[in-house]
Amino acid sequence: MKCKICNSNNISEVINLGKQPLANKYPKNNLEINNEKKFTLKILFCGSCRSGQIKKIVNRNILFEDYYYLSSVNKKLREHFEDLALKIKKYNFVVDIGSNDGILLKPLRKLKVKSIGIDPSINVGKIANDRGLETFVGFFDINIIKKILKKYEKPDLIVASSVVTHLEKPIKFAKDIKRLLKKDGTLIIEIEYLQNFLKNLEFERFYFDRPFYYSANSVKKLFKNVGMALYDIEKINTHGGSLRCFIKNSKNTKITNRCKIILNDEKKQLSLSKFKKFNNKIYQSSKILKDKLTNLKKKGSKIIGYGSPARVSTITNVAKINSNLIEYIIDDSPLKQNRFSPGMHIKILPRKNNITNQIDTVIVFAYEYFNDIKKYFGKTKIQFYKPIPFRKL
Repeated sequence: MKCKICNSNNISEVINLGKQPLANKYPKNNLEINNEKKFTLKILFCGSCRSGQIKKIVNRNILFEDYYYLSSVNKKLREHFEDLALKIKKYNFVVDIGSNDGILLKPLRKLKVKSIGIDPSINVGKIANDRGLETFVGFFDINIIKKILKKYEKPDLIVASSVVTHLEKPIKFAKDIKRLLKKDGTLIIEIEYLQNFLKNLEFERFYFDRPFYYSANSVKKLFKNVGMALYDIEKINTHGGSLRCFIKNSKNTKITNRCKIILNDEKKQLSLSKFKKFNNKIYQSSKILKDKLTNLKKKGSKIIGYGSPARVSTITNVAKINSNLIEYIIDDSPLKQNRFSPGMHIKILPRKNNITNQIDTVIVFAYEYFNDIKKYFGKTKIQFYKPIPFRKL
C-alpha cells in the first residue's frame, strides 16, 4: 500500500477503532437505525510525509450529499470567519471551497469583497443560496471549475477550511487548485492538526468523513508535487488547535521562520513509536470514561451530553456508551435535533425545555466552546466534564 498524499511505501497501520458508523449521519427513526452502515475504522501513518489516513475510504457521495453540519450555528466559528474575512479583504476575488452555509461568504459580502462558494451538500448549499450567498453545489472538480470560469475570471485567493481532510483524492485536488487559481495567487487551507491529536489524546477526531489527517510536512509535499509552495503557517484555535497554511501558486517563494520551526518540530514529534503509544491510550481513556459514567449513574446522577459534533460518534462507539449512561445530548443545530447519535443512538434534543434542575452531570462533547455552553445552565451545582481524557471542566 502507498501513501495517497506522497506515494511513499513507508506506511503502517497504527490505530484500529473497530466498527464505526458514519459520524455525521443522524438517524431519525427505527428504520434508519436498522439501515445504519458500519465499517472498520483503521488509521495508517506515513513516515515520509507524516500524515495519517484511513485504510477504508467510504464513498464521498454517501457522506456529503445530505449533510448535518451547519457552521453558522457556532458563535466561535462565526467569529473565526469574520476575523479571516478582515484579513483577506485585500484580495480581488475569493473562492471558498467547502463553503457550507456561507459562513465566510457572508462577512466577505459585508466587506464588499467579490466571492463565491463551492459545497457538495445539496441541503446546505441551498441554505446558502437562499441567503443570496452564491454557492456552486457539487464536489470541487474539473466540471465545477469549468462552470466557474465560464462566469468569472480566475481567483487570486482560494480558501479551503477543514476541507482537505475530507477529500478522497488529495493529489487530484492539488492539481485542480492549480488549474483554478491565478498565477502567483494564494491558497489558504485550514487543517485540524495531526500533531495535536497525539498531544491532546484526541482520537475522537478520526472518523470516516475525514480520510486524511495532515501535518505541515504533508501539506508541503502535496502541493510541491504540483508546482506550488507552502510559505507560511499560522497556528489557530479552531477544532482544538489547527494550522492555517499559506500556499503560493509559484515554485519559488520565500518561507517564513515560523513555518520552518513547525516543519522541523514535526520530525521529532510525529513518529511510528508515538502513534503506538497513542493507540494504547485510546482504550485506556475510553474505559476510564465508561467507568466514571457508570459510577456516577450508580450514585443516582442524571447525566446528559452537550454538543453532538462528529466526535460524539467515535467516542461513544469506542467506549460503548449509550442512553443507559447518557440520557440525551443537547445540540444547537436544528438539523440534528430530534434525531439520534450515530451507532449508540442517544437522543439529540434542542436546548429549549431540556436544561432542567434535575440535571447533575454534563459531558461536554463540544468542549472548545465550554465557556459559552456553561452560561446556558445559569448558577447551578451541575458538574461539567470533558470526555477524553476524562476531567472536570
